[in-house]
Amino acid sequence: MNTCDANSEEERLTSSSCEDESSSLLPSEKSGKCKIYWYRWYICFVFAFLGLAQGAVWNTWSPIDDSAEVALGFTPEEITMLTNWGPITFIISMPFYMWLLDNKGLRPTVVSGAFLVALGTALRCLPLDVHILKYFIHAGQILNGISGCPVMAVPALMSNVWFPPEQRITATGITTLFNYFGTGAAFIIGPLFVQQPSNNTRNISCSTHVTNFVSNNGSCQEVYALRSQIKHVMYMEFGVSAAIFISMFIFFPNKPPSPPSISASLDRLNLKEGLIALKSNARYWVVAVTSAMVLGTWGGWTGVMPLLFSPLGISQNTSDLMGFVTTLAGCAIGMVIGWLTDRLKGRMKLVLVILFTVCLLAFAYFVILANKWLKFPPFVAHEAEVWVVLVVLGIAMNAAVPLTMEMSADAAYPISEGTSASFVVWLMNVLSFVFLLGLNVSSNPLFANYILLACLVLAVPILAFGIKEVNQRLQLDKQVKDDESEISSTSYGSVDCNVNTKRMIAGATSEEVIA
Repeated sequence: MNTCDANSEEERLTSSSCEDESSSLLPSEKSGKCKIYWYRWYICFVFAFLGLAQGAVWNTWSPIDDSAEVALGFTPEEITMLTNWGPITFIISMPFYMWLLDNKGLRPTVVSGAFLVALGTALRCLPLDVHILKYFIHAGQILNGISGCPVMAVPALMSNVWFPPEQRITATGITTLFNYFGTGAAFIIGPLFVQQPSNNTRNISCSTHVTNFVSNNGSCQEVYALRSQIKHVMYMEFGVSAAIFISMFIFFPNKPPSPPSISASLDRLNLKEGLIALKSNARYWVVAVTSAMVLGTWGGWTGVMPLLFSPLGISQNTSDLMGFVTTLAGCAIGMVIGWLTDRLKGRMKLVLVILFTVCLLAFAYFVILANKWLKFPPFVAHEAEVWVVLVVLGIAMNAAVPLTMEMSADAAYPISEGTSASFVVWLMNVLSFVFLLGLNVSSNPLFANYILLACLVLAVPILAFGIKEVNQRLQLDKQVKDDESEISSTSYGSVDCNVNTKRMIAGATSEEVIA
C-alpha cells in the first residue's frame, strides 16, 4: 500500500478517527476528519421506504389479477405485461442511471427515482373511463419500473458514502431488502382491500366509467365496488409515494459533510474508466456472474411459483401467502445476518458460500418433492414440507442480496460502488428475463426447477474455490489505522495522498484468482 504525504507532522490518522456527531446536524469543519452523523439512519430508512413503495407498486396487479380483469377489463396477458414492465424498463434504463449516479451523485439519482414512483402512482388515480385508464396504468408501471434502477443500484454506494465500515453491510441489507419486502407485502395489501370477484361478474357489460356506482344490475354493482376498492389501493400507494418523494426532496443530501471512513474519502474511477477496468477484473466477474445466476434465476422462479406449486395441490391463495411469508421472513432474518456479517470482519465470502450451499441443499430437496422421485417420508410432498423449504430458501436468498452488493463493491474497488452494484443488478434482471423467456421453450413447468438447480450447482463451487476472500476497502481502512499513516484531506471527494488509484484497480491478477 502507498503511504500518504501529510502536510503536517502533527496531523496523523488518530485525528481522522470517526466521531459520532449525534448531538448536532451541523458537522465540524475540521479538515481531514472522518465523521459519522446520526441522521445517516434517516437517509437509510427514507430510502428503504422508497424501495418498499416501489416494490409494492410493481407487484400491485398479480395478487388481484382476477379482480382487475373483471373491474378494469384487463386480459391475463395484460396483467402479465404490467408486471413485465419492471424488468424490461430496468434493463433499458440502467445505463442512464449508471451515468447519472456517477456524474451527479446520490441526490439527483434517488430523488428522481422517488419522483417517478410518485408520478407513476398519480397517473393510475386519474378519474378516466376504464378503457382510457388502462393506458395510464401501463404508463405508471413503466415509470415505476424505471425507478427500480436507483432503488436497486444505490444501496452499496449509499452505505459507503454514509456509514462506517462496521455498519456497511447492515445498511446495505436494510435498503436492499425493504424493496423485496414491498414486493411480498403486495400479496397481502391487494387481497386485503380488494375482494375476489364472483362468477356472476365475468363476461358482463357495465359502464366503463370508473366512478359509476349506480346500477340496477347486481353484477354491475359488484364490478363498480371492485373498481372502487382498486382505486382505494391506488390512492393509498400514491399517498405513500408522494410523502416519500416530498421527504426526499426536502432533505436528502448528496453526501455527508465529512466521509465516514478513509476508503470512502478516496476518489473512485469514473464510469468509463470503471467499466473498462471491470472487463479484466476476474474477481468481480466471479462474484457478479455467480450471484446473478442464483439471484436472477430465483427472481424469475418466484414469478412462476403458483404454476410450479399447482401439481403439488397447492392453491393460488396458499401460494400467495407462501410468497408473502417467505419474503417477510427472508427480509427480517436477512437483515440480522447482514448485521452479524458486519461483526465477522472479512468473512463475507464465507457467509455467502454458506448461504448458497443452504439454498442448494434446500432446493435439491424441493426438486425431489416436486418430481416425486422418492415415495417415503420426508420426501413425500405435503404442504408442510413445501412451507419449510420455501422459508429456508427465502431466508438464504434474501440474506445473500446485500452480501452480493458489498462483495462486488470490494472486488471492484476503487471502481465506484454505484458502477459495480449497477452492473450486478442489471445482470440479475437480464438473467431473470432470459429465464422467463426460456420457460417458453419447454411445455413442462418443472423445467424451471432444473434451471435454478443447475445454477446453484455451478455457482457454489465457482464462488467457493474461484477467488480468495475479498475485503479491499476494509483492509485499506484497517491498514491506514494500524500504520497511523498521515493524511491531509482537502475535500470530501479526495485525500491529498500519493495513492495511485488507477494502480489499485480491482482487476484480479493471476495470484489473486485461483485457477
